[in-house]
Amino acid sequence: MNLFILLNINLDIMSWSLKNDKLVKEFKVDKFSTIINNLNKLSLVADEQNHHPDFNVFGYNKIRFELSTHDANSVTEKDYSLAKSIDLIFTDEGD
Repeated sequence: MNLFILLNINLDIMSWSLKNDKLVKEFKVDKFSTIINNLNKLSLVADEQNHHPDFNVFGYNKIRFELSTHDANSVTEKDYSLAKSIDLIFTDEGD
């Protein structure tokens, strides 16, 4: 299986988009404090993985993530791993 097919399978499973050599996804939560609480959880994971996301909070309840590996100037396995962690944290929405 070639890399292009594998990447598309991963994107379909995780519902992330590939835009401008970055994995991109937006989440909408119930309230601002949910974003903050989830970012606090994510900070521990990102530090553990030594891979940190770019993100933008907008409105009071939306956040957009953009993931890429800066050293490689592209998306790598590190980004897929972090994306999976973000999905787990932000779809759980546990305060």
